[in-house]
Amino acid sequence: MTQRPLDVVVERLLELEAATRRLERERRRWRVAGTTLALGFGLLVTAGAAMRETPTSIEAGEFILRSQDGKTRAALTIRPDGTPGLAFYDEKETMRLSLDLGTEDGNDDDTPGVNVYGQEGELRAALTIRPDGTPGLGFFDKDHNPRLSLDMAADDSTGVNIYGSGGALRAAMAIRPDGTPGLGLFDEAGRVVRSVDAGESEAPRPGGVQ
Repeated sequence: MTQRPLDVVVERLLELEAATRRLERERRRWRVAGTTLALGFGLLVTAGAAMRETPTSIEAGEFILRSQDGKTRAALTIRPDGTPGLAFYDEKETMRLSLDLGTEDGNDDDTPGVNVYGQEGELRAALTIRPDGTPGLGFFDKDHNPRLSLDMAADDSTGVNIYGSGGALRAAMAIRPDGTPGLGLFDEAGRVVRSVDAGESEAPRPGGVQ
């Protein structure tokens, strides 16, 4: 098994995390905007009460949902780059879930993603669809290192990667487009130390240290 699979999905998931971190920094601005928005919304409701017809839509650049004690629990906004973001927060106002629709490498292809965060706000899982339409799913440790990733390529080949504590690839399993499986084991430097491949004859072909 000579090819390191699935590195692309990890790179995209890390980019998705960075985009969501920007969303978190903008939350401070949402606090101020949310107060103004709440006042404007109150005026809209008051005016609407005097109207016989209910407005069919409400337009705004940002929406913030707050609990009765004033804590931010959800926020929807258009970021400076024109992409939308939706985030959900726990009782401590820590981001726990975010939905993202962004662009990659400055192109016009939308790349949707979903991030799930731990109690300290650290990214623990991310799901994304790349511009070519292929999905990727990644799991991260508390230090933001990838530990497990699942991927499907454009040629319908599938794979699973397992990473060490430092984020280095240690094991990978893939199913090629022709349906044959492959398994690879890697050292801390990412070099293949053992591989097992099954060809058309379905007979395994073990590989030694490389």
